[in-house]
Amino acid sequence: MEDEAIMTTEEMMKLAERCLSIVSTLDTDIESCAQDALTAGEPESAIADALDIAYSHPELYAKFPDEVYELAKDSDSKHFFFT
Repeated sequence: MEDEAIMTTEEMMKLAERCLSIVSTLDTDIESCAQDALTAGEPESAIADALDIAYSHPELYAKFPDEVYELAKDSDSKHFFFT
C-alpha cells in the first residue's frame, strides 16, 4: 500500500486561495462566504464554495488545480461532489 500524501492546513489554505482567485468577482456573495471559511480555518469549505461559483461557468473547471480533483476522490472528504 502506498503512502498517501496528506496536505497540511497551510497547503490547503493556499490551495483554497488559488481556487478563489479563479472565480474572483463572479459571485461576491459566495466569495464572501468562502473568505469567511478561510478566516475560520476551513479551506475545504472555501474550495467547495469556489466550485459552486464555477458551476455557472464550467469553462473554469479546467483551471482548478489537480489537487482539488484528488481531494474529490478522497472518500473522507464530505465537501466535494463531482458527477
